[in-house]
Amino acid sequence: MNITSVRSHLTSGRVGLVLGLFALVLALGLPSQAVTGGAQSTAAAKAQAGPKAVKVFGAAKTGFINDFTETDYTPIVTKKFRTAKGYLAVTGTVGAEDDFSLAGAGRLQYNLRIDGKLAISDSLAYQLTHVADQTGNAGAITIVVPVKARKHNVQLVAREAGTGSFVRARQLSIVYTPGGQGVPTPARPIAPRAVHQ
Repeated sequence: MNITSVRSHLTSGRVGLVLGLFALVLALGLPSQAVTGGAQSTAAAKAQAGPKAVKVFGAAKTGFINDFTETDYTPIVTKKFRTAKGYLAVTGTVGAEDDFSLAGAGRLQYNLRIDGKLAISDSLAYQLTHVADQTGNAGAITIVVPVKARKHNVQLVAREAGTGSFVRARQLSIVYTPGGQGVPTPARPIAPRAVHQ
């Protein structure tokens, strides 16, 4: 895979993330004027700005992390904000490649940490394994969790399970809604059911 195709892959992934976030906001009932940028009444604007309104938050970093060899989960992008009681739909994305300055293949494991708790208990569920014929990988992780009224600290975290990675762009996209349904963290894998013949 050459650099142009990797950039195209990453760009198409970002477009998909934006469209998915747009669809989620529409599904949560945000008025179409707010999404499309059309005019709305002052009362509607005040209602949306209140503590029970749907809100979106985001953070992104594009600077490289060279020689990433941390063996413990380490924040690679963080977003802090305050909400009322409700639910957070959180998506984290990361792009990385093998660090050619280090011998061996890199394997980057990533997760979300929401208010101090990992989102997923299975550390092997989300990882980028770098191979010699590939210049880069991109991955994403999404979860919906219930939250209390407080200041929140959401992090995309990563650790190295191989010899080292070269981390590129990483982003967080977060939607808060006062109503919904989520899973407690950390989410655990579902045990496979026995197959009866």
